[in-house]
Amino acid sequence: MKSLLSQNSLGIDLKSTWLMWAMVFILPACTKQQSEEKGNNELPDPTRFTYETIADGMDEPMQLDFDSQGNVYFIERTGALKMVGEEGGNVKRLGNVPLAVEKAPGLIGILMNKEFINNRQLFLYYSAREDKGAFMRLSRFTLDEKGIMAPGSEVVLLKIPWEQPDGEHFGGGMCWDLDGNLLLSVGGDSAPTQYAPLPFTNQGGRGQDSGRTAGNTNDLRGSIIRIKPQSEGTYTIPPGNLFPDNLPNTRPEIYVMGNRNPWRLSVDSKTGFLHWGEVGPDAGVDSEELGPMGYDEFNVAKEAGNFGWPFFIGKNLAYNSYIYELAEYSSPYNPASPVNTSPNNTGLMELPPAQPALVAYPYRVSEEWPLLESAARSAVGGPIFRKTDFDEGTEGLFPEFFEGKWLVTDYVRNWIMVMDMNEDRTEVNSIVSLLPSELLKHKQPLDLDFGPDGAVYVVEYGLTGQGRISKIKYNAGNRTPIAKAASNITDGAVPMEVNLNSEGSMDHDGDALRYLWTIQPEIEGTPQTFDIADPKLTLGQPGKYKVTLKVSDTQGEFDETAFKIIAGNHRPEVQIEITKGNSTFFFPNDTIQYEVRVNDAEDGATTNGNIPVEEVFFSAEYIPSGMRPEELTLMENEGLIKPGTAIRHVQAQSLLQQLNCMTCHQVENKLVGPSYLEVAQRYASRKNAADTLYASIMEGVSGKWGESIMPPHPMLASEETFQIIDYILNLAKNEAGYQELPLKGEFSLEAYDKTGPVSRLGKFFNFEVQPGSYIFRASYTDKGIPGNADIQLSGREIILLRYPILAPQTADFISEEGISFTPSTDDPGFMFTGKGGHLGFKDIDLTGLSTINIGAVTRFWYWSHYIGGTLELRLDSLDGKLVGAPFEIIPPLNKEGDGPFFGEAAGKPVPIDVSMIDGVHDIYIIIRNEKARERDALVIMTGIEFIKE
Repeated sequence: MKSLLSQNSLGIDLKSTWLMWAMVFILPACTKQQSEEKGNNELPDPTRFTYETIADGMDEPMQLDFDSQGNVYFIERTGALKMVGEEGGNVKRLGNVPLAVEKAPGLIGILMNKEFINNRQLFLYYSAREDKGAFMRLSRFTLDEKGIMAPGSEVVLLKIPWEQPDGEHFGGGMCWDLDGNLLLSVGGDSAPTQYAPLPFTNQGGRGQDSGRTAGNTNDLRGSIIRIKPQSEGTYTIPPGNLFPDNLPNTRPEIYVMGNRNPWRLSVDSKTGFLHWGEVGPDAGVDSEELGPMGYDEFNVAKEAGNFGWPFFIGKNLAYNSYIYELAEYSSPYNPASPVNTSPNNTGLMELPPAQPALVAYPYRVSEEWPLLESAARSAVGGPIFRKTDFDEGTEGLFPEFFEGKWLVTDYVRNWIMVMDMNEDRTEVNSIVSLLPSELLKHKQPLDLDFGPDGAVYVVEYGLTGQGRISKIKYNAGNRTPIAKAASNITDGAVPMEVNLNSEGSMDHDGDALRYLWTIQPEIEGTPQTFDIADPKLTLGQPGKYKVTLKVSDTQGEFDETAFKIIAGNHRPEVQIEITKGNSTFFFPNDTIQYEVRVNDAEDGATTNGNIPVEEVFFSAEYIPSGMRPEELTLMENEGLIKPGTAIRHVQAQSLLQQLNCMTCHQVENKLVGPSYLEVAQRYASRKNAADTLYASIMEGVSGKWGESIMPPHPMLASEETFQIIDYILNLAKNEAGYQELPLKGEFSLEAYDKTGPVSRLGKFFNFEVQPGSYIFRASYTDKGIPGNADIQLSGREIILLRYPILAPQTADFISEEGISFTPSTDDPGFMFTGKGGHLGFKDIDLTGLSTINIGAVTRFWYWSHYIGGTLELRLDSLDGKLVGAPFEIIPPLNKEGDGPFFGEAAGKPVPIDVSMIDGVHDIYIIIRNEKARERDALVIMTGIEFIKE
């Protein structure tokens, strides 16, 4: 049987519930390098861009800014102000703002003072502890001579009432205009809705009626304000805002009103125009009763104006007006003369004319810009490139192609686009992807801006505790070559004939490459060197050798790569064979039979007794949170899988480090909060201990351990949270975490009770037990060779038995065309689009299976725009044996209304009979619709379920 991991050859979900609802109900997506043009527009060669992470392990980074010396300042939503030095990598904490313990947005905006280098002042936008979640405040802080936030330096410029405790739709972007005015985006402070939030059921429309906030001329929420900060900590109103200073029932601070969730702000240094991204509502189809579907927007304001929400969306598409006295809808609003009739409106009834969005795109593929693809949306925005913004001679400056163009990003779809606009910013000429798919290394961009060095800096929200600050640099000159090195063998008997090769080494500039191979004995001896691409050599002496390849171009730039060769010893061959039972899946309460065999060229074999069975480590371990093959591979590559250590808790320990939990808790010793062992001892014997700890982690807790307060961690995915809880509770049990087994026998795959929700898959499949995994691992370290025991080699094999429901995003093969998804989010958004696409899984044991149920639905939540297609299951290749007949997926009629669609209302799984097929195969699932347009969405694939006979 082929193993999952072996050394015998040469060879992370809802991550943030908080951010999902804060920005938009997320349905995943991905992107490929494409372009959509209304004119000639070509990007520079993508190999001229390099991607570099300058700070990692951030805890919900939100926004960044720069000082004139090139230092990067950024904030984390959890309250920290930090700085990355000019050279990167060296992160310094400058201070924390005390945040509201209640549910609230947190620290979400930063802007350096225009004279920061002289006055050390900056502005923060956050929910302060003393306001108890009832206000957002814009405050000025001062750093001391050491660069630390000075105690008592806060000066509050502005406080904005806040009503939504979950921090939904909060804005937070800040920038300066050309006249030194501060602009701040303020969210609409309302709960997510499918269409315009006009009706309300509570007193005063709190959190429901956006006519009282974004559509209200007398409310700062749902607006972009513009003020002039004064040195004494006050502000004045600059001329040119939407309402004059003395007009009753208006707020003079408002520059732009009618915003749902304006995100990042940028001002074009040439025109002074304000640019921003804006997150729209969630409807996936137009409604005859209510109005248009949801759109996200990229907007430009050349002057003060009303951008329409909640009465209009996109390019002035009008919602149907709501008659409050009758509680019914009527004719559409008029964008030329909108009227706010909400009984909760404290401002003017007659509003300024609505301004259309520059770009608007829905959940489905945009008719105008198909490049933006389909699935969820979360428009962020970004900077406008102007060469004059940088010092003359700045190295790494983006080329002339980018002049006047707007770089925009979408947090969910995970792309960065380059938008070319006409001079008056009324039309877009072209949109192209900044980077091709193979170079898209960023994960969920939440802010981006050009730094003083000319590079684009990216704030990546990332997985929990894995946020980072990165930058994309442009190289107009010579590019560094790429070194690739390999060998036909890396261990064996002496004399050892070795063929080295440099296949894959290259230079993007076409320069001739020079090769230098160095084979260096690790202990002693003279190195061998070669200056050809693919040398051959003989290693006559046993030992460890380091092989290094250096490739250089004609300009002197070079790259190096290295690996090791062991001469005089063979690596042991370790094999785990499942002799009875399925070798791919863990079917609860099944019993499998197995046998482990070890063969070593020098030591002998277990089958003939030359290798004692007690020298072979073999174990079984249950992983409650499940495990994917790529996770095991990553652990293996990082050296985390070792004999005598449990795999089960490796991820939890890593999460605790990434989340900076160890700054407040230690395993055995009390720190700010209790030790993990104390927590384990208190809760280990309690019923529903896991659920209690889950609530404490997600919602926060105070008073249970003295005066210490643990803030809420709603950004954690449920699987991650239960991994941590499982690790903590296990501390009190003092168990190894794995079970050592004889090398031959049978093993019962015990089922365990569920410990919590099953995230994405749980929305569509019924889980009666915990969908964990079983890991079987065997390893043997040989005795080296006579006279040189240091040359020991280990062989090992790991077999993973997964729960028999697989998520589509975990497939081994995913087509580049016709599929759209974002792996890191936790909603069923693996979508087939256009003419269709395919996915596949390697080495699936079909022995003993009766059916494969493929979840391929045509409706979910409020989306019903999927047109269906034909599904095929094939073996071993895309044109391999067809299993059964092609299945037509036809969307059901909308008898249930406008949604939400769950359960069978979303569609039933496609059953494929595999009862006549045995053995291990690659399986391919193909969905096609040749009649579809490229912009069409076909189906959502929710999961693949394997059922026993």
